[in-house]
Amino acid sequence: MKKHWYILAVITTVIFTSCNKDEEITEEANELKVLEYCPAPGQFINEGFNCQTMQEANAYAEQRFKQKNYVSLGSFGGYITVKMPKEIKNRKGYDFGIIGNPFDGSSEPGIVWVSEDANGNGKADDVWYELKGSDNPTRDYSVTYFRPDEIGDIPWEDSEGEKGVIKYLSQYHAQMYYPDWIKEDSYTLTGSMLEPRTVLEGGKWKNQSFGKGYADNWGSDMAKDDNGNYRYNQFDLDDAIDSNGNSVKQDRIHFVKVQSAILKNVESIGEVSTEVLGFKAF
Repeated sequence: MKKHWYILAVITTVIFTSCNKDEEITEEANELKVLEYCPAPGQFINEGFNCQTMQEANAYAEQRFKQKNYVSLGSFGGYITVKMPKEIKNRKGYDFGIIGNPFDGSSEPGIVWVSEDANGNGKADDVWYELKGSDNPTRDYSVTYFRPDEIGDIPWEDSEGEKGVIKYLSQYHAQMYYPDWIKEDSYTLTGSMLEPRTVLEGGKWKNQSFGKGYADNWGSDMAKDDNGNYRYNQFDLDDAIDSNGNSVKQDRIHFVKVQSAILKNVESIGEVSTEVLGFKAF
C-alpha cells in the first residue's frame, strides 16, 4: 500500500489454488495480455471497479496498464499472470523489466515467476520457475482468506496454523476488500513468503527495501532515468530455480507471474501489497 502519486510507467511446479480459470486466450500481436488477475484481499481491491468474473478482472488490469496506472495484488499470495508482448530470450545481463511504484522507505516486494510456452498452446500451463532474489523465502507457504459477512476485516489462516486479519481501514475506504469475482467463501494462495521489513522510524511506518530480484522494490536492480528516478526493476533468466532451489537453464520465456510476497498488516497504513504498473520486454 502506498498513499502518494504513482510513478508513470512505460506500457509495455508452485501451487496456486482457487483462482485458476481455464479461459480461452485471444490476443493481438505484440500486446501484453493479462491471463489471470487473482489478488489477495486488500484495500485497493474492488475500489473504483466492479468485476464479477475473472475475464472482467483481466480486462480491468489490461486497461489499467494501458492507462499507466497501478494494479494492486493485495496481501500475501495475490498474483497476476501475463503473456509478454514478445518472446523473452536469455541474453547477457537483464532480460526484462517489471514496473512498480517503490520509493525509498516504501518497498512491497513481489516474487517473480517465469514460464516458457513449451507445448505451444498459448496458455500458461507449462512448468513455472521462480526467479531467485537476494533473500531466502519460505517456500510452499499458504494463506487462506475468508469472506466476511459484511464489509470489514478479512480473516485469514496460514499453513503454519497462525490466524489474523487484513485490517479494514474505514477512514480511507468504503468497499469490500475481498475480490468480488471470487465467488467462493474462502480461497487459498500458495507461494514463497518473504519476512517483512516493516519498521516504525520517527513515528512513521516504513517498508524497507530488499537487495534485488523482486518487483516493486527499491533495490539494486532498479533502472533509473538520467535524473536518478525509478523506472522499473530488472530481471535475469539466469536466476531461474526449480521447486528445490536448484538453478534451471531457461533459454526463453513467454509468461511472467508476479506474486505478493509478504504477509504484514499495520493498522495505520494497511497491508503490504505489491503493485504493478506494467512490464517491459527488452
